[in-house]
Amino acid sequence: MNRLKREKDFQRIFLEGQNVSNDLLVVKYIFNDLGRPRIGIVVSKKFGKAHFRNRFKRYVRETFRTNKPKKGIDMIVLPKKELKDQFEKMKFDTFRSSFLFLLSNLERKNLDEA
Repeated sequence: MNRLKREKDFQRIFLEGQNVSNDLLVVKYIFNDLGRPRIGIVVSKKFGKAHFRNRFKRYVRETFRTNKPKKGIDMIVLPKKELKDQFEKMKFDTFRSSFLFLLSNLERKNLDEA
């Protein structure tokens, strides 16, 4: 999987990137010249216990793996505070549809800029 690993990449996205969001998630992104998408996940301890944070990351990675954008884009996925209360009972399909909505918005923005 194509993951963001270096702090320099995270800092670049936080400083220069744009946002798309919905009720549950924020995706910060910036287009890259690599020709492939990369993803980073930031979830703080305020989100909940380790098993909830780990499940959030699994959900994000699996959705990204099965629905990768076609063009080069670096993105960071962050949960909103509202997701914290709902996540304990949330099913994967509910999360997936919310994240896919944001990915489709990114695809549209990518086409607009091309």
